[in-house]
Amino acid sequence: MRLVVAGRRDDRPQPALDNALRLDGFAVRRLRADDLPGMAAFSPHAVLIDLGLLDEESLALCERIRRRTDAALVAITARADRGLWIEGRRLGVDDFVVKPYGLTELTTRIRAAVRAPADRPEHLGVGPVVVDADERRVNVHGQPVVLTRKEFDLLHLLASTPGSVLCRELILRKVWHTTEKSANRTLEVHIATLRAKLGVPDLIRTVRGIGYVADAELPRSVRV
Repeated sequence: MRLVVAGRRDDRPQPALDNALRLDGFAVRRLRADDLPGMAAFSPHAVLIDLGLLDEESLALCERIRRRTDAALVAITARADRGLWIEGRRLGVDDFVVKPYGLTELTTRIRAAVRAPADRPEHLGVGPVVVDADERRVNVHGQPVVLTRKEFDLLHLLASTPGSVLCRELILRKVWHTTEKSANRTLEVHIATLRAKLGVPDLIRTVRGIGYVADAELPRSVRV
């Protein structure tokens, strides 16, 4: 997995971290955080950026990175700030890691943020719903359900991480390739339409103030 490791103001190597990441299977390229052409040329699966103190300037930097790459973006910060984290999510940061952290935590969060489609199974099942990623088909209780392209992409995203809450900003970026707040209404309409078409109560639950989750606890149907 190609990983850009970026410092906010310099590209000086950190041998201990860089070598540990390489030993864990990452192909590491260290760059300055504002070297956007260098990132694009490397075509990373993920960007790990050390922001130090989280502030508006660092979030603006994250937004510039997001505009140039679809790679997973994981930010290391020196302190937790829920308000800035929410804003960072809206701007395209996939996850935040607070210092001090362990290597296992860091690499797990990077890999979780990537969630490469190629690593996902072709068939995803949540309760009685089966999503065929290869054929782009959906069955409920063994019966086909016709979805639009965006409806399928939305369901596939939720079904790929059952039981995990996905924030609105992440869903909008992954499915609609935007982080504009005005797109929230579009998301709400698609969620309502999906629920109606699938006909499975509580399959997609709203987590107030955050986003949506595909309920991993629903029983699977057995069609005889």
